[in-house]
Amino acid sequence: MRLGRIQNNYTTEGFDLVKNTGLDFIEICCNSAEDADRLIAAKDRVRAEIARTGIDVSCVGRWCHSLQEGGRINEEKKQNYLALLDTAVALGARTFVCGCNYDESISLYRNYENAIGFFSELIERANGRLRVAVQNCDWNNFIVSPKHWEVVLGELPALSLKFDASHAYNRGEDYLAQLSDWGERVAHVHVKGTTHAGKRAVADPPAGMDDIRWRSLFSVLYARGYTGDLSIEPHSGVWMGELGAAGVAFTRDFIRQFIL
Repeated sequence: MRLGRIQNNYTTEGFDLVKNTGLDFIEICCNSAEDADRLIAAKDRVRAEIARTGIDVSCVGRWCHSLQEGGRINEEKKQNYLALLDTAVALGARTFVCGCNYDESISLYRNYENAIGFFSELIERANGRLRVAVQNCDWNNFIVSPKHWEVVLGELPALSLKFDASHAYNRGEDYLAQLSDWGERVAHVHVKGTTHAGKRAVADPPAGMDDIRWRSLFSVLYARGYTGDLSIEPHSGVWMGELGAAGVAFTRDFIRQFIL
């Protein structure tokens, strides 16, 4: 396993930050079509930074989906995802992560049908050059839990999962059971802490300073033969600036004890 981080500043400064932190790779997450267009336009510059630093782009992700409109996948928006996937391939990424929003105007069956069709196109476009994975984050994405994976991943053997234990934990789900049952389909793992007080979420502190049972989680990863990448996700309004940098360093040192 390798350890890197989400870093949406993919300029010289951003690559140097990751290298100087002693991490292995960056993950780039695009939260909008505009974000995707910026990365697509910067492809050659990012490739130059990879060559200069030796820090690769392990994963490219697309988040906050609005693909489904009026009962179908919006063709123009889909093309943006396909172009972003092509960019991920050009950057040498191992994984392309995305999801699909739920359309309230149609039945659950039609939602599944549209999502399966969309992921099928991504897998065909990837053509084995990287793994296409669905996120378990429910930010405008409905394919987040085993009941959804049984349908969508059951239909698409080539579709993988991006797993983040904090999302399952925050939904009150058994993240260890999910990882154990679906570990063979996991292509990419996010490392993000989360803490609850009573029934309320408090913050997303550095991993190792939170509620997730990281020792057990890594035991499951090894039991399921996971050899992919681990991506630190700084995700807190509290852990910013100097405190945020210290939090990433803390997570780096905490997680490395489990990488054998």
